[in-house]
Amino acid sequence: MNTPRVKSYPERLVSWIPLPYWLSLLLIWELLFAVDYALSQGLDSATRHTAEFGCLILFFAFVCIGIVYCCKVLSRLYNDLPIFVDHDPNELFGWYEQKLKQSYAGAWPLVFGACFAGAEFMSAGQSIRQFTPDDSTLFFFRAFYELIGFFFLGVGLWALINVLLLPISLTNFRIRVSVNQVSGRGLQALGYAYFKMSLAITITFAPLIAAAVLSPLLADLSVLIWLGFGTAAIFGFFLFPQIGIHRIMTSEKQHRLISFSNHLEEALDRSLKEPTSENMQRLKELFELQAYLKEMHEWPFNVNTLWQLITALLIPVALAILEIFF
Repeated sequence: MNTPRVKSYPERLVSWIPLPYWLSLLLIWELLFAVDYALSQGLDSATRHTAEFGCLILFFAFVCIGIVYCCKVLSRLYNDLPIFVDHDPNELFGWYEQKLKQSYAGAWPLVFGACFAGAEFMSAGQSIRQFTPDDSTLFFFRAFYELIGFFFLGVGLWALINVLLLPISLTNFRIRVSVNQVSGRGLQALGYAYFKMSLAITITFAPLIAAAVLSPLLADLSVLIWLGFGTAAIFGFFLFPQIGIHRIMTSEKQHRLISFSNHLEEALDRSLKEPTSENMQRLKELFELQAYLKEMHEWPFNVNTLWQLITALLIPVALAILEIFF
């Protein structure tokens, strides 16, 4: 089955390098860190903050890698869409490819990225640049890659906003809810895709948390507030898009249970009037089928997946809290 061929901007940037995209992007950003480290050697040790900016550069690298990774996860997700979306395959493919292009290609990601980088440069960027002497070459170099990094962060945020709305748009189609739900396929593939993307986002923000922990900014409790907000936002990114699908799955499950209850009542009455072995066996089989229907998933993910994500989100928050108070 064909998958949408949509390339995000970070992937286009390194497509000419004969290495895996993640390694190419990591090497490019680490090269910037090498230059940062070399320029910082001419400064007093108290003003270098090499470790903090190293974590910031790693964060930018993870942002670029995460954009490409999420785009590929969503491209592969199309293979499962025809399993649970009842629509013409050609029209569905065109619609889905257009949604991915809207998220990762075209002019809007660039415009949003540029606006986000400009807004950050004029606001929070001043807090970052205060740790570098403003009359040094290092100051201008850090301002340069800071702009690039937050530009790609803006591109990623534009993609996340559109991806957040993707499952909601899917509810405009007729959704097929299968009784026999295979783990990792069909509707379960949708939940698994958003779990992988949420986990990738969590890993992406780990270097940024490390930079905050290492820097004097951690003394400001507003950093902890932003950390808590980011944690809630990542969890919301995983859960919120799937609420519409959850309602469809719940409605379908209730409808099937109500329809099945008529057959169960008839078999129960027949068994009470004529308790033959044949009638009792049929009643037993119907009770087993009812139990199977009750076990139908109501969310396109399982509980273990949810707990894995919660655990991954709480670990960096707990570490930051321990660093602040102890």
